[in-house]
Amino acid sequence: MADKRDYYELLGIVRTASKDEIKSAYRTLAKKFHPDLNKDNPKLAEEKFKEISEAYEVLIDDNKRARYDQYGHAGVASDFSKGGFTWRDFSHVSDLEDIFGHDIFSDFFGRGSIFQDFFGTRRWGGFGQPEAHVKRLQVEVTLEQAYRGVSTEVAIPHMAVCTECSGSGATKGSAPKTCTNCNGKGEIQQEQLQGFGRIIKIGACPVCGGRGKIIEHPCVSCHGSGEIQRLDKINVKIPPGVDNGTTLRVTADKVAGKLTEDVYVMISVQPHPLFHRQGSDVYLEKTITLAEAALGSKVDVPTLDGNAVMKIPPGTQTDTLFRLRGSGMPHIKIRGHGDQYVRVIVRTPKNLTKRQRELLEEFQTIEKEKIV
Repeated sequence: MADKRDYYELLGIVRTASKDEIKSAYRTLAKKFHPDLNKDNPKLAEEKFKEISEAYEVLIDDNKRARYDQYGHAGVASDFSKGGFTWRDFSHVSDLEDIFGHDIFSDFFGRGSIFQDFFGTRRWGGFGQPEAHVKRLQVEVTLEQAYRGVSTEVAIPHMAVCTECSGSGATKGSAPKTCTNCNGKGEIQQEQLQGFGRIIKIGACPVCGGRGKIIEHPCVSCHGSGEIQRLDKINVKIPPGVDNGTTLRVTADKVAGKLTEDVYVMISVQPHPLFHRQGSDVYLEKTITLAEAALGSKVDVPTLDGNAVMKIPPGTQTDTLFRLRGSGMPHIKIRGHGDQYVRVIVRTPKNLTKRQRELLEEFQTIEKEKIV
């Protein structure tokens, strides 16, 4: 963690920056490190863009930002992949269109580029079609939402016919021309010597990339591909009991007209300020007074389904673990819930009044007499 740069420093903002200031700084730097504007060193530009995107992922999210402010990079390490931030960890895809607009947005996504590992896609070759791919998205929910289940809206990126050129790939007023190298076939024959004979191989035309057409004046919106990136928003039902890493499959037939292939949604559950989760069980610490521990009492304990009353038996010691059966997380594949475990911490009183001191001293005297 020590060699990672400060996120605020990366974006060039102060620690009290507002969300608008964070987004503005990210917009400026993203355009600066656009790979197409850094042809001398596109690899370095991509690395820089990924670095500032990691900073944006954390600082634009209130929960992650609070943990980063308190604990530094260690506070958000669990939100990223084991090897560090990847595009699969970038949960603010819908912000990209707001930041960049359609032109730059499609420029990033339309040709695979730096987002290919996030969407699981491979690079495009020339003007050919994209190879088979699977879309993967990440959705972040609170522990309470994971407990009850929630229906949330997610933005699904997909390729659509470019409206500017109607899919031709050519600027308005121009048209693709037949490739003279392959005579429009998209393929060429090549003779190769092998042993004492010759073999003929058929491959994609290197001039037109197998399309059979040459676009002399590419459309500025789709850069000659004939397609641009679009976002469609769909509702995804997240069932009760999901945990970090739970993957939901959204099939294309369930959102007719919006998906051309299945989408896999990976769930990320935010850390909770009170509860610590282990599988279907949750853990909580509850502070009780010295009198409650010694005399016994009934105390209110928060659960994910509201407050519950827990009985404290007389003589309870600090670190005693109590179990509330069925107050944990719902099981996904079977009925029922896990349990909630409550660790009690006995609070030692401070700043005693005169009367409290007298009573404790009297209590101490009696205890010593018992020992004798």
